[in-house]
Amino acid sequence: MMKPLHMAIAALGLTGMIAGAGVARADQPDPTPYGPGAYTGEWTALGLQPVTITANKALGPAARLYLKLPDSLGKITGLTGRTIELKVQDDTSLRSVNDDPRTVFRLTSPNAADLQMQGAKPGQKLDLPLSRAD
Repeated sequence: MMKPLHMAIAALGLTGMIAGAGVARADQPDPTPYGPGAYTGEWTALGLQPVTITANKALGPAARLYLKLPDSLGKITGLTGRTIELKVQDDTSLRSVNDDPRTVFRLTSPNAADLQMQGAKPGQKLDLPLSRAD
């Protein structure tokens, strides 16, 4: 009789520890902010040619990053040959400087990102999950 009771108490204690651990993780601060260097490089999806992000040498608010689409995406978006200038928006994302088109490049982890583009006309949207090509 005592053995099942002890097992039930142990199971409840374990459940409480697991639930408590989940609460502790929820209270942790937001992810560490990424510096401009975390965004640079080649990013790819679904076997497409890579999207390339390069950076200028400035630091702080003057830091700019430049997004270049591969020809295959350039033709779809009508942005062939254009480079989109980006600036740091928050700890994990970049945003286009002039919003033509509105572009947001958001890191979801050090090796994964999401590229969102919104044109001026309805239906001009691109939402592309990316991963590091290197």
